[in-house]
Amino acid sequence: MKTAIIVPNTQKPKSVEFASVAKEFLEGKGYTAQMYEEGFEASKDTSFAVVLGGDGTILRASKRFYGLDIPLFGINFGHLGYLSALGVDSPMEGLERLVRGEYEIEQRIMISGEVLRNGEAVLSFIGLNEASIHRSTLLHALSLDVMINTRHTETIVGDGVIVATPTGSTSYNLSAGGPVLTPTSKSMVITPVCAKYFPQSSIVIDGEDETEISVSYETLNETGAPCVIIDGDMRFPLENGDLIRIRRAEHNAQIIKITDKSFYQILKEKLSK
Repeated sequence: MKTAIIVPNTQKPKSVEFASVAKEFLEGKGYTAQMYEEGFEASKDTSFAVVLGGDGTILRASKRFYGLDIPLFGINFGHLGYLSALGVDSPMEGLERLVRGEYEIEQRIMISGEVLRNGEAVLSFIGLNEASIHRSTLLHALSLDVMINTRHTETIVGDGVIVATPTGSTSYNLSAGGPVLTPTSKSMVITPVCAKYFPQSSIVIDGEDETEISVSYETLNETGAPCVIIDGDMRFPLENGDLIRIRRAEHNAQIIKITDKSFYQILKEKLSK
């Protein structure tokens, strides 16, 4: 049986409105279409998920369905997105091409990791874009010892550091001066944020490399502790001496692409806005 999940962004009225239209359309094409809601358990047999919203909605969906190998088809009702760019005239045209199988599936690597405190894991996480470590607003500069495959590589003294996937390389990493990676590559990039000392702007590492970052700072103040942020929407406070371990996740995100435009054309359009 052909099945589909519809994931609307409930904060966007156009997304919610179109969800019922998409459900009716897919059911008319012989699919069993279900609306996603909290507590919903997806099946690995799902044909695809139609994600109605911007790239942030797809980021969240990639983690909700992690390990299920469900292809994600994004329809953006706002500005052009990297993950949800259709390259077609309308959402309905996108759905028509979807059910006809006129698309490609891009395998995007994800990251997984944990925060270790006194040798014990106090947080485990999954991300599609990046893990970033930041000082608090008025905190003294962080000292971050970066180790790759357990070997000390650099010490960054500054506002923080970003470890980004190829998907995340066009996000915060790019804003911080890091390089853009081809979306389906298997590399990752480490980029410092406002570093006082760092010999190079970024380090591109192999996807099989494991990165460890040890956090050190002098004092706390009223703004609180530094933190690690995953994909811009999960924040966890850090203590002096914490170790953040980051690696390629076991499963990829599967992103459906219908557009005839290349990634580089989309990148040019996005950056020119």
